[in-house]
Amino acid sequence: LRNELAKVAQALPVTSFATEDIGDYAGRAYDYHLENPELSRLMRWEGLTFNDEVPDEEQRREYYGYKIEAVADGQRQGVVTQALEADHLAFLVLALAGWWSAVPQVARMLTGPDSTEEYARRRASVVEAARRLASAP
Repeated sequence: LRNELAKVAQALPVTSFATEDIGDYAGRAYDYHLENPELSRLMRWEGLTFNDEVPDEEQRREYYGYKIEAVADGQRQGVVTQALEADHLAFLVLALAGWWSAVPQVARMLTGPDSTEEYARRRASVVEAARRLASAP
């Protein structure tokens, strides 16, 4: 899990959603999870295994802190909604992007068989949903 988290942190850098499109970020996160389903499987297993603090929790909080700060910066600049707190919005965007790969059987039952076309349709929905969720009034 440590190795997989290091890979995703390197593959999906983000600085500020004041200048970076949160929908694009969500789409890239969707792509990453689609191509690397082992990450969400390991995360789910970790959630089943640990009730309290997990290994490397402090370091991982730092990684997540960058994502929260990217949202907060977008909020300060008036680009991202303040209707949701930055930590919750960051979590929701990650959930939008990753849940498809976390429960692929449910995605298939709800949206149809896996195919290149269906993956593109799902990705487009993730991008649009993240943009709408984060959109400043």
